[in-house]
Amino acid sequence: MQENGMIDIFIALAAAAATHNVQVEHRGAPIQAVYSAQPDIRMRTIGAATPNRMDGQRCRWTATVKVERRLEQGGALTRTFSGDQQLSGSAPGACAQQAKGIEREVAGRSDFVRAQLLAAAEQDRAQLLAELDAVRSMASN
Repeated sequence: MQENGMIDIFIALAAAAATHNVQVEHRGAPIQAVYSAQPDIRMRTIGAATPNRMDGQRCRWTATVKVERRLEQGGALTRTFSGDQQLSGSAPGACAQQAKGIEREVAGRSDFVRAQLLAAAEQDRAQLLAELDAVRSMASN
């Protein structure tokens, strides 16, 4: 298998592993929430590429974790939000040339993605319960 194929498989496995299930009790009923994490990478090329001179470009990047919450009981109350911490770095050259390497670097930090996912799920608990109360209140009117 080619190296690019192995990298794509590694990235897919890292993405698949970034889920977390939480069960909360709401008014005596168990509610199952599934949280999924996906790294969101932003890149910006700085510097100039001038002819007859050494390349002065650098790719600066940041990665945050986008978390999506959905309920197993249905599509209602799906919510997407970002983690509050980020990874950052830079690489020599233009971002178009460095994108795959940066994606590999972020995929290799599955510990960071997992930690952000767990923190986001914990922080979302109160919001989820408030949304469930609001839906129940609207349904009873």
